[in-house]
Amino acid sequence: MALAYVILGSQRYKVERAWTQADISGITSVAVLTDGRIAALLRRPGCVLVLASDGQVSARWSLEDMLCPHHISARPHGGALVTDLDGHQVLALDPQGHEQWRLGTPEQPRWQEPFNHPTHALECPDGGLWVSDGYGNTVVHRFDPQRQWLAALGAPGPGPLQFSTPHMLACAADGSIWVADRENNRVQHLDAQGRYLGELRPMHKPMAVAVQTDGSVLVSDQTASLSLFDPDSGTLVGRCRVQGVYGHGLSAGLDGRIYIAEMLPDCLTCLQPA
Repeated sequence: MALAYVILGSQRYKVERAWTQADISGITSVAVLTDGRIAALLRRPGCVLVLASDGQVSARWSLEDMLCPHHISARPHGGALVTDLDGHQVLALDPQGHEQWRLGTPEQPRWQEPFNHPTHALECPDGGLWVSDGYGNTVVHRFDPQRQWLAALGAPGPGPLQFSTPHMLACAADGSIWVADRENNRVQHLDAQGRYLGELRPMHKPMAVAVQTDGSVLVSDQTASLSLFDPDSGTLVGRCRVQGVYGHGLSAGLDGRIYIAEMLPDCLTCLQPA
């Protein structure tokens, strides 16, 4: 069988589509965990499928009480965060998949306060928590390391620190945050206190964003493509095609691999440096 290759900037990749033989029907997101395993988030039935570096299943973490798992992110000290889109909550799991805490109340969604159909959550190395509250609200929330709510950043609109559907987040090494601002066709850049720094363009309805070890920013959108940006200049330095209709989830590993949770059809693709 012929292999496909793509290029992003100066780096060439081998495309390993259907990278795992496990059943990943209903995949919605993916995260490379701190121990190197790959966590695939499935919607139906709700679970996290934990995969070894060779694609073999090493664990399955049930999320049966979640209404609509949406995005997953790796926690700096192990485990994962999962957002429940229709349950208006964020769930923290330890490295064994056991629940550590929850934020949000399924019966009490809130307008422009935590939460109203949140899309993604991540913890930064300093312990701060960020949540994009993007399908009902149009804000990004900041929490302190004790998970006390600090601020709801943003409002509806196309300007700086305004959002359409804040769909996914990524944390840079300096603690700044990249926000996929979907219907505004951009990724906004905020500092660690939530102040506007700039934005990345061009793109069409960005779905997912990830930061590589060198600081470069990956963005999947609905063209459907995977784009590489220089974080300092904001320059687009590379682009390739995503095989599915949507690259809904995205994660970059320390080994240079890029994992894409594709939808329509459902697939977990790995881009292996070649």
